[in-house]
Amino acid sequence: MAKKIILALVFVSLIIGNAFAQTDLKISIGAGGYFTSDFGGGVEAKVSGIKAGTLKTPYAGGGAFVFFDATFLELNLGIFGAGGEWEEYGYGVGTFKYDVTGSGLDIGLFGKYPIMINDNFSLFPLLGISYRAILSAKLDGEKADDPGDLSALWFKFGGGIDYSFTENIFFRAGILYGFRLKNKFEKDLVDLFDAMGAKTDTLLGNGLEIKLAIGYRF
Repeated sequence: MAKKIILALVFVSLIIGNAFAQTDLKISIGAGGYFTSDFGGGVEAKVSGIKAGTLKTPYAGGGAFVFFDATFLELNLGIFGAGGEWEEYGYGVGTFKYDVTGSGLDIGLFGKYPIMINDNFSLFPLLGISYRAILSAKLDGEKADDPGDLSALWFKFGGGIDYSFTENIFFRAGILYGFRLKNKFEKDLVDLFDAMGAKTDTLLGNGLEIKLAIGYRF
């Protein structure tokens, strides 16, 4: 994990260095709403090559965010609420489903490269990382003791558009796809099932994010 965090920090440093090496930076700020999701996540355990059990942990939700933009760099902070249906399967036991709700914070840093179409309209690709900190979670109405165990680092890519209403005010829309590193909850399950003699793998956490915002350009 330490090596992955170091690599992520190096990646962020390269983005920042490239952004502020440019001479024509335009500063803007804004706020809006966003949809977020995790289609995957969880673990799968096998014994002698036979699936012994799985836990799938998808969710979706939405919230509000603010952003700071310096032409080639975007920093954003969001707060969201989400819910989903987790599914647990055990060989010889059957399938069980649980209603899950929760809330959290997203902190993201992205490199971007604006491509001007005309005076009002521009496109930009996005590439970066975000950290999702889970603040609270409930499973079938019962509070989780350690919701932070579901927190994880995400790697995301996508793009967006800006449409300027005036010289200063603009509309921004963006879409990102991302995948995440396994969280502590999943790591603990892997350790538990492996100690019981199973071969356990995590299921890839991945999802879409769609953002809409109004910005002000200085």
